[in-house]
Amino acid sequence: MSSSQIEIGLLLHTRHLIRDGGSGSHLNDLWKTAARADDMGFDHLWVGDSPRLSMQDRAHADCLTIIAALAARTNKIRIGTVPLILAMRNPVLTAHSLATLDVISGGRTMVGVSSGHQYQFAQREFEACGVPYHQRAGRLNESIQLLRRLWTEPSFAFEGKYYRFEELSIEPKPIQRPIPIWIAASDNENALCRVARLADGWFTVAHTPVQFTERRRKIDQYAKEHGRAEKPFPAMLFAAFHLSYDTGAEEEGWNLAEQYFHQPRTKLGHLSAFFGTPQQCAEKLRAYIDGGLTGIVARFVAPDVQAQMRLMLEELRPRLSPRLI
Repeated sequence: MSSSQIEIGLLLHTRHLIRDGGSGSHLNDLWKTAARADDMGFDHLWVGDSPRLSMQDRAHADCLTIIAALAARTNKIRIGTVPLILAMRNPVLTAHSLATLDVISGGRTMVGVSSGHQYQFAQREFEACGVPYHQRAGRLNESIQLLRRLWTEPSFAFEGKYYRFEELSIEPKPIQRPIPIWIAASDNENALCRVARLADGWFTVAHTPVQFTERRRKIDQYAKEHGRAEKPFPAMLFAAFHLSYDTGAEEEGWNLAEQYFHQPRTKLGHLSAFFGTPQQCAEKLRAYIDGGLTGIVARFVAPDVQAQMRLMLEELRPRLSPRLI
């Protein structure tokens, strides 16, 4: 495989659509940001499938509904949701929805999945959707395989541990056969093995290059054990950014993150944060790239998203040298 440019994706915020009662101005801003990303040359757009429950100020708008609208309002950019909590959803219905989205978008759909959120009310949410919380990992494994078969096979019957049905098929089939399925995984050994066995790519929030490289090494080893070592896995870092040439950019970034998440920074240890000048952020990212990183999904914490998008593509991206594979 020849050298390739680091891919840059943009996470669209949908929390405020819930907080502010679905204000029309916020929706217009969302569509404008998506169209701008499409025109500017971002590689992909992402929407989170975060908790639906209105507890701890964490609810978001429904991800599949949002990306259906994005598919109709953009032309070139790929569109996806990460992490889709696949185990909470019926795989036949989900396969049908995503296939339809792929047709609407002209083959631009991507999906990043995980077994589920680790937050206070996660078990309550799973139970409300009729899914035992302790089954989430097993259901995820089975669902990934079902989605791919439903997207590519004319028809089949299935008898699994969690799902079973007589012979059937879905229509429409997606344009992509199959739609790429990425898997989010941190340092859990079972999750890293799942990436190696089942994923088309790996999502991570590794906080340091050392963490990233060690997890990547494990994935490559598991892939070899499962006969999937013929080509490297693409890997994307899900990270928060605040790019600025002002002094104190790092402190400003943390202040903005606290405002967005409504949490003190002591509660934001889950973020992979890049707050600083484009040069500083590029230097930090270079170690990830040397370890096998192929893409970034950027969450901007500053309210002036347009300015951050420009800095990302015009000032940061040129400093990220392609990696030879």
